[in-house]
Amino acid sequence: MAAPGDLDQTAEVLDVGARAKGTGLFAAEDFQVGPYQVSHVKRGWTSSDSSSLGLFSSKTQKQGFSYRFKGQRDWDGSCEYRAKEQGLKIGMQLENNKATLDCSCRHGAQTVRLELKDEWKPLEGRLYVGGAEYRMSQIAERRTQNGMPVEQSLKSPALGYRVDSLRGSSIAAVEVLHPGRIWQQRQLPADQREPMACALAGLMLYGPQDGR
Repeated sequence: MAAPGDLDQTAEVLDVGARAKGTGLFAAEDFQVGPYQVSHVKRGWTSSDSSSLGLFSSKTQKQGFSYRFKGQRDWDGSCEYRAKEQGLKIGMQLENNKATLDCSCRHGAQTVRLELKDEWKPLEGRLYVGGAEYRMSQIAERRTQNGMPVEQSLKSPALGYRVDSLRGSSIAAVEVLHPGRIWQQRQLPADQREPMACALAGLMLYGPQDGR
């Protein structure tokens, strides 16, 4: 993935090194991103629940992973994906599907958190770090079905995500295609750079959702 045009010439690039492509229980998922180290990746907690009452059905699913992120400080990172599917069968199936991805990194009392919701169209979210709030959006290949654009979701193939100020100026971006990469504007406050990189590393571990 190329850097978003408004980040290309002005951003610091954090390249990824020593990252294997496999994921899962027995895969070694440690890697470096710029000066930082991602390690102790643990995947696997999942839960699901379903119910139905007459014509109405509901299903919820959760899955997640945790990791450690080492820079000048040690951060404990985690991401959780939650999906809720609801359906009403009245001659035809009416569906209302929503999903959320929450990632956070913690060092003592300091926390950075990002939230992506695909109930917002197009998919969008927020990142909170160092008292600041930023807008997040997905970078994806344009897809169509029967000549109509397909709306993106948290399970759609993604190239990456970008971070912008609430006024629309570019702040950072992350490529989630293997091996991955992070861009950060050089004027980003120093106390936000490391925790933001930790949260964006979580998106790299979440991946592009299409096996690439």
